[in-house]
Amino acid sequence: MVWGNTATPPQYDRLRVAIGDGDPAAATAIKESLHERGILEVIQCYNTERLFRALDDEIVDLLIYDYHMLDDRFVEVMQSIRRKKIGQNPFVTIIATIRDSKAETVRRLIDAGVDDLIRVPVSIDRIFESIGKSARRRRPFVVTYDYVGPARPTSKNGAKSADAGVKVPNTLKSRAFDSVSEDEVRALVEHAVGDMVARQLETCGVEIDRLAKRVADNYASIDGSDRNVAMRGSLGQMALAASNLRQRASGTPSERVSDLAATLIPITQRILEAPTGRAAVEVQLLSQLATAVKVALSVENDSGSAIQEIANTVGSFARRTVGDEGRLSVA
Repeated sequence: MVWGNTATPPQYDRLRVAIGDGDPAAATAIKESLHERGILEVIQCYNTERLFRALDDEIVDLLIYDYHMLDDRFVEVMQSIRRKKIGQNPFVTIIATIRDSKAETVRRLIDAGVDDLIRVPVSIDRIFESIGKSARRRRPFVVTYDYVGPARPTSKNGAKSADAGVKVPNTLKSRAFDSVSEDEVRALVEHAVGDMVARQLETCGVEIDRLAKRVADNYASIDGSDRNVAMRGSLGQMALAASNLRQRASGTPSERVSDLAATLIPITQRILEAPTGRAAVEVQLLSQLATAVKVALSVENDSGSAIQEIANTVGSFARRTVGDEGRLSVA
């Protein structure tokens, strides 16, 4: 039988697996079944805190997690893993176990970025079917402002995502099927994490610029109350995006850009507090700063010149004095 790209039997004893399940009997049954098939390094986690420690301690290749341990927090926690806010390996193969297959539950699992889902009681054959599928072909990852994870199914009309996804390390395949050394596995993950973080920051810039354009468009038609409500909603989202950027950029080469992007937050507040139609200067400043932030965070761009562009933009507006109440006034 051919395993992955080789006829050599898989080295399951090299795999590192974490099981997150609040039912000790169910978790033990899965662990014992994995042991029988040669997967020996299995960590049982009966709560999220123990699971987080397990993911932080080493590069885990396979995570089998009970959806019902988290329920409403499932998407949040799984996306934290995918964004490497939790754990060492955002590319870990994730199998979610569920008790129902309602359309709403399945949609939440897809939005969480899992690789596969299995109904309980869990079949060990079904787990190994998923392992084999991941070893043969791992879906590329998509990185957007609000999602990181395996490329999601196309819509019913067949439309494909604009982001075709990027190839990511498959440590499960590397360890068990390709005999990749531990140092090489770690190097693969670390390199891919750097690329993924840069892409995440770039998508923040794209989102901030998109929202700034929406604010400007709505401001130009501010006579309609619906337009005004939409503009205020976009301003709130922009402040949140700028705040997210600061968190995501902490400790990265783009930290300086995120600090400058934080100047967007008080500007959005000024626009919100200004009388209707009396914040044209701030809206213009917001648009220019957002575009400069987007350019600065481009993965293909040398951010040094773009940072200077942002500083020049702020400086040029700072030299202008606008005395009307509720508008920018910097001497």
